[in-house]
Amino acid sequence: MIIFILQSAFLLLLSFVIGLLIGRFIKRRLLNWAAISFREDHTTGITTGKPVTITPVVGDRNDVSFSAGIKPDDLQIIEGIGPAMESVLKENGIATWSQLAAKTVSELRGILDQYGKKYQIIDPTTWLEQARLAAEGRSEDLIRLQKMDGVSKLENILDRDKKSGFGKYQQDDLKIVEGIGPKIEVLLNGAGINTWQALAQTELSTIKDILRAAGPRYRLAVPESWPLQAKLADNGEWSKLKQCQDRLRDIRPVRVDHSRMEAIT
Repeated sequence: MIIFILQSAFLLLLSFVIGLLIGRFIKRRLLNWAAISFREDHTTGITTGKPVTITPVVGDRNDVSFSAGIKPDDLQIIEGIGPAMESVLKENGIATWSQLAAKTVSELRGILDQYGKKYQIIDPTTWLEQARLAAEGRSEDLIRLQKMDGVSKLENILDRDKKSGFGKYQQDDLKIVEGIGPKIEVLLNGAGINTWQALAQTELSTIKDILRAAGPRYRLAVPESWPLQAKLADNGEWSKLKQCQDRLRDIRPVRVDHSRMEAIT
């Protein structure tokens, strides 16, 4: 009797494992088919075995969805690529969306096979299409493609960053920095400071000189934290940026009249 129960339990477990493996195989096949169908609906002459041609984007490549939450060429917005995988790709000269899109599945397979069994089981088939859509700034299409598998990694990232309060800002919008409004942004742009990285690398004395040269009313600005805030934004460290700005708001009323600052910025 005991032997019969054990045999039955073993058969049930074996059936469960086989069913799980078959389910994963079917899911992967369906996702690959969906990606290929998606590509055929939106492009011509592109297959998973050939390099993808990137269509230049006219105008601002950072549409609404590619706001402050996404750094340009962040490979981790692609489903299937995490920190470790991103490092592997960069070790092999793939550091941008365009470079990834230009590869073939066989080339990616060759890279993954060099890193052992952990990477050999990874299927990079859909990475090419995801990278192409990212490189072309087509975030909505990328989200739709990823959601064919049920969940969009990009959408989750964007939702997370919107909750931090920074979703309304475009990449390199200096107004993300507490204390910088439209007028001060224009002053900084006029001095050649057009990106978060540039502001992060600008000496505090230089920023003060820019404000001082613009006239007495700009001396109310308190720029000591601006390079740090810009660095956090450029690194995509939104939780730290929010904490920094929350602390600034706690002490700012003591130092600066916000109503006057609003008139300035």
